[in-house]
Amino acid sequence: MEKIQRILVTTDFSPRAGRAIRRAAQLAAEHKAELYLLHVLPTIPLKAIRRLMVETLPEAEQRLYEQARTALQHEAETLAKRDIPVKHHVAIGRAHIEINRYAESHRADLIVMGDQGETFVQELFLGTTASKTLRTGRHPLLITKQEPKGPYKHVLVPVDFSQSSLDALDMASKVAMQASIHVLHAVEVPFEQKMKHTGLYEEWVDLHRNGILNRALQGIEKIVEDYARNHIQVTPVIEHGPPSAIIREKARSLDIDLIAIGKRGETELDDALFGSVTKHVLYETTCDMLVVSPPAPQKSPEPPKPPNPYK
Repeated sequence: MEKIQRILVTTDFSPRAGRAIRRAAQLAAEHKAELYLLHVLPTIPLKAIRRLMVETLPEAEQRLYEQARTALQHEAETLAKRDIPVKHHVAIGRAHIEINRYAESHRADLIVMGDQGETFVQELFLGTTASKTLRTGRHPLLITKQEPKGPYKHVLVPVDFSQSSLDALDMASKVAMQASIHVLHAVEVPFEQKMKHTGLYEEWVDLHRNGILNRALQGIEKIVEDYARNHIQVTPVIEHGPPSAIIREKARSLDIDLIAIGKRGETELDDALFGSVTKHVLYETTCDMLVVSPPAPQKSPEPPKPPNPYK
């Protein structure tokens, strides 16, 4: 299994960003990975300064840049005291664009970012840096919601047997190498209540439910076998009920400190970012969340251009 070698953590110098830095530093030490610290200086304040005519735009930009660079240098020196070498950089532009650009150019295996406080879910799905980074980027994103108290101990990975959920399981096993991993599948029979209300026999509904359950058992067993071959133990959990409620209950009962979930394709993402289940999980749990994006689609090679007959 490939190891995490490069971690990018973003900061706006807020307390929530401080939690993200501490988690990223812990992961970097655990994985012996390179750590990159990034602050993106937005262009909006610079335009506001220009309107006020307090100082010229180049002077204001340089002053704000130096302030951010000094603050990042202080963070890097603090980490160096813990024997965690870190490279830092101040970018200027739109945050999500610069974050994804930096992650791409430095081949980051993981981006770490703090949550957005009490209104995180509302802000996340209305266009915050986190949502835009997820929407436009392809790198796994770890959203920290709690103060790190050591390596992750208990990880929950909801799976629906799609490739995106299996990718999330792969990434979770890399991020939390020392944790116990619970693979959860919530069995929910589509239109179960409506089928009962239309007068269908209870036995027929039960038969339909059992068929779905058997397929889920086969899928879970295959996951357990595949990971056992790589000497990774995962614990299967199958429950009947709405996925968001099941995830919330299992996160509480299993003392989960990290939930890993796969982001769906572009159409579903644009419809509701990456699903109503994820929104409920973000809102209703205090766990850190690891969101894994599908790989970028490979572009078909362009056909060769025909020769110009007039040359």
